[in-house]
Amino acid sequence: MRKFRLVVFCFLTVLLYPAAGQTSRIVVGLSSVNIAFLPVYVTQEKGFFKDEGLDVLLVMFNAGATNLQALIGGDVNIMGSAFVETVGGRAAAGVDIKNFWGICNLMPFELYSLSNFKSMKEAKGKRFAISRFGSLTDYLTRATLHHFGINHREVTILQIGSTPARFAALKAGGVDASIVWFPVTEIAKAQGFNKLFDLKEIFPEWPYETFAARESWLAREKGQVMKFLRAYQRGVKHTLENREDALKAIRKYVKMDPAYAPAGYDQYRESFPVNGKIAEKPISLVVEQEFEAGRIKKKVSVDDLIDRSFMQSLGGK
Repeated sequence: MRKFRLVVFCFLTVLLYPAAGQTSRIVVGLSSVNIAFLPVYVTQEKGFFKDEGLDVLLVMFNAGATNLQALIGGDVNIMGSAFVETVGGRAAAGVDIKNFWGICNLMPFELYSLSNFKSMKEAKGKRFAISRFGSLTDYLTRATLHHFGINHREVTILQIGSTPARFAALKAGGVDASIVWFPVTEIAKAQGFNKLFDLKEIFPEWPYETFAARESWLAREKGQVMKFLRAYQRGVKHTLENREDALKAIRKYVKMDPAYAPAGYDQYRESFPVNGKIAEKPISLVVEQEFEAGRIKKKVSVDDLIDRSFMQSLGGK
C-alpha cells in the first residue's frame, strides 16, 4: 500500500505541478502582416518571450474580423488588431473583450484610386475594396465617405482581402479605389495611381494596433499577461535601439521588397509606445459613427473598451 500511495503521489505531482522550466503557450493572432507589429516580431526573434517562460505562437490573419472570430472561439488568446474590431466585438457581439496595451499609434492609411478617378466628388457609383466587412479598412472607407458627405450606400464596397490583394484588384481594374498602407502607398504612387486622400487629415491621432483579449482570460491569466508584456517591452526597446535587428525582422516577417525596409522602419519607429499607451482620443468618435450607421446596437464607453491596469503596472518601467 505504501508503494501504491507513493506511485499515486508521484503521478499527481507530475500532473498538477509542471516541471521546472516548462513553458506556457500563448496564441497571439495578428490581424495583418505589416510593420505596425514590428516589435512583436523582434520580441519573438530575440527570444524575449522564451526568457519569461512563454511559448508564444504568432498566427497571421488577413483581416481583423477573422482574428476577432478566432478570439471569440477560443483559438486565439491575445489579439493584435485595430481597436475598431474590439468595438464591434464588445458592442455588436456582446463579447467581454478589452484592449489592454498599445502596439502602434499611427494613421498610416491613404486612399488610392485609378488614374481616371481624380476626386472624392466623383465617388458615387464607384467600387471600393476592403479586406472584410467589420474590419478596420471597412470602417475607414466608410469614415472617409462620411467625411465627404457621401452615404456608403451610394458606392459599392467589395470584400477583397489583404492589402496586396486589394492593390492587385486595383491594378486589374476590378475596383476603383482602395485604402492601402506602406509600402504599397509608395508603389501605387510610382505606378501612376492617384492619391485621393490621406486619412491623417481626419485622424491625426490614431490607436492603429493594440493587444486585446477577453476580460475573463485576462483575469484568469494575469500573471502570464504580465510576463508577456515584460517580454514585449524589451522587444519595443530593442526595436527602437537596434535598427539592424528591426530591419532583419521586417524582411523576414513582412516579406516586402528589402529596399523599402529602411523607409518603413523610419516611418513607424516613433509610433511604438514603450509604456503601452493607447491613443484614446478618436475612440468615442468611432463608437458614435458606428452607432449612427447602425453597425452596433448600443454605445460603449472608452472605459468599456480599455483595461488600463497593465499600463499602470508596467507603463513606467
